[in-house]
Amino acid sequence: MQNERQDTLVRIAGVPVTPLNLRGSLARLDDLINDGSHHFICFLEGNLFSYTKKCPELCQILCHSSMVLPDGVALMWLARLLRKPLPERVPGPTFLLAACEYGLERGYRHFFYGGGPGVAERLAGVLSQRYPGLRVVGYHSPPFRPLCDKEEREIKERIEAARPHLLWVGLGGPKQEFWMAEHVGKIDVPVMLGVGAAFDFHSGAASWAPRWIRTVGMEWAYRTLTGGKRVFLRNIRCVSLVALLIIREVWRERIAKTRS
Repeated sequence: MQNERQDTLVRIAGVPVTPLNLRGSLARLDDLINDGSHHFICFLEGNLFSYTKKCPELCQILCHSSMVLPDGVALMWLARLLRKPLPERVPGPTFLLAACEYGLERGYRHFFYGGGPGVAERLAGVLSQRYPGLRVVGYHSPPFRPLCDKEEREIKERIEAARPHLLWVGLGGPKQEFWMAEHVGKIDVPVMLGVGAAFDFHSGAASWAPRWIRTVGMEWAYRTLTGGKRVFLRNIRCVSLVALLIIREVWRERIAKTRS
């Protein structure tokens, strides 16, 4: 993981997680913006976590990201069970809002890439109203298909011409993680951040869980019940896989302790 000592990471089920709270992660973001290099940041929510064991390439991507922040409540539970507690959850949708506010006095420039047709544009408008003075320098909702070489060149040129500090990527996991890993350094932008459903939540395209539900870490249940058939089936699969992953990791930890 770039720009971070390996001994500061917490490894959960083989995945390196950055043990920072929201305030600490914003301070780290500022460091990344200003160090003259190229970075991408991942938010490890339940769906993404469920892919890590069957997709070694995804694990490699997470290992090479500059921060992997704990988004999902299941990850927090597993960390406690393994006696590797993390400071707090840092969900992507929450981080997006916090970074917009944090960056106002620092002059951060934002570009939004992702979402369905018109979602990135609506997101830019909503955030600009919420945070007067927010410097939105561009937005683009790509088609739901691979881009041809000409389209790739055009979006690269468009993003670079806008000179954002932060490129927010809302393609959904793990697609956005693969996209960031492929494009980091190829598109000249200091930091890419994969925040997935945050585009839908903050643009109004989907319902974000009420604050009290988010506080107790039950967004996944709210989203399962309100997100339609596709989200319901995906989340049921995700919950099953993560539950098995938790059981396996706790069992391995206990066996390792008895042998030692």
